[in-house]
Amino acid sequence: MEQNGGVNTGEAPADRDLVAWLAARTGTPAEQVEQGLADGERRRAFVVEELLEAGLTGTELLHFVVRLTGLDEREARALISAHEGMEAS
Repeated sequence: MEQNGGVNTGEAPADRDLVAWLAARTGTPAEQVEQGLADGERRRAFVVEELLEAGLTGTELLHFVVRLTGLDEREARALISAHEGMEAS
């Protein structure tokens, strides 16, 4: 699951390595780790979609995306851009 600002764009070796590493460190089955990461992506996407639908924009939108998702500012901007692009289509 390659991540582009939290948007799932396919499978990438780095993510398989991350899943394997997290599974080994936590003693959790890899499938469960992968599902947890996918759930997190969906939740972050939902947060952005809801904030956009509520009419938030600019720095206010960025502020809430960072606070509610735990992403850093760069990742939050990428996620917002991806979703704003989807709305424009």
